[in-house]
Amino acid sequence: MRKSLFVSIVFVLLISLVVAGCSSGTTENQSPNSEDTEEKPIENVEQPEPKLKVGLLLSGPISDMGYNASAYEGLMEAQKKFDIEVNYHENVAQSDMESILRNYAVNGYGLIFGHGYQFTDAIVKVAAEFPDIKFVINSGRDAFPPNVASSATSSSQQGFLMGATAALITESKIVGAIGGQEIPSIKETIEGMKQGVAYVDPDVKILTTFTGSFDDVAKAKETALAMIDQGADVIMASANQAGLGTIEACVEKGVLAIGCNEDQNPIAPDTVVTSGIKSVKDSVVFMVEKVLNNEFEPIVYKLGVKEGVVYLAPWHGFEEKIPQEIKDEIAQITQDLADGKIEVKIN
Repeated sequence: MRKSLFVSIVFVLLISLVVAGCSSGTTENQSPNSEDTEEKPIENVEQPEPKLKVGLLLSGPISDMGYNASAYEGLMEAQKKFDIEVNYHENVAQSDMESILRNYAVNGYGLIFGHGYQFTDAIVKVAAEFPDIKFVINSGRDAFPPNVASSATSSSQQGFLMGATAALITESKIVGAIGGQEIPSIKETIEGMKQGVAYVDPDVKILTTFTGSFDDVAKAKETALAMIDQGADVIMASANQAGLGTIEACVEKGVLAIGCNEDQNPIAPDTVVTSGIKSVKDSVVFMVEKVLNNEFEPIVYKLGVKEGVVYLAPWHGFEEKIPQEIKDEIAQITQDLADGKIEVKIN
């Protein structure tokens, strides 16, 4: 009996020791694991800022070798220079302006260009719905705080250089100037042409008209042919894509042309003497940089000869044909415009 009781006590003690040992082991094993499972603070990783998205609406095609092509080239140059995201929409009808602008806005575009004065009303309306997005009216005349600016590259100075050149190279003493739609920027170009002609030679007659269209090439050609029939031997046009029709007319009739907005000599190397450049390309890059540097203001940015965005294209194949005295006079007129010695007056 005592032996049996003794054995039972020993058995119980052994069981207690085993249980205690197991418990001790478990506690030791859990301690490191509990440290591993503690939540560690997440280090702040600096996230890269999203790229600026820039949208461009164009009234005509990017292949017009003129006004619209220049804006497209500016967009591509800005993308290359600043590493931004870009998109564009060409041949935008007036009835579609608001919807396309709004689509860019809701899709996170931080800067949206309307390329031409005709986009003004649509931009003003859409911009009011998206006050944090910046809008620019190329060839605009007004600003609309807090988020709409205009980039007003000087159409009048461009026209002045073209008109002065025409007056210097004409032999018949009759030149022609054709405008597309009768909007402020085009009217200012034509007015500048008139003043440039008069500045060089008041005896030179300038024939002017507006066709009412930026894409009717045939109508611009017909208008140019009518001017040539009246004795014009130099024709210039500010009519975007339609201006190509004036060059066609000059080629057919063997008279000289002065290109507009882009260097149009490659279109007709034996016809286009030079071109009046209004570098929308440079103005687009200028405005993108303003936004990236947080320097954008809802104002009218006036850019001209002084800023290097208005100038004449090279003479190309006419370099040897144009007398040096004429080239020197054009160079002096350009410098005088830059220095403010010549002021083109627009009503």
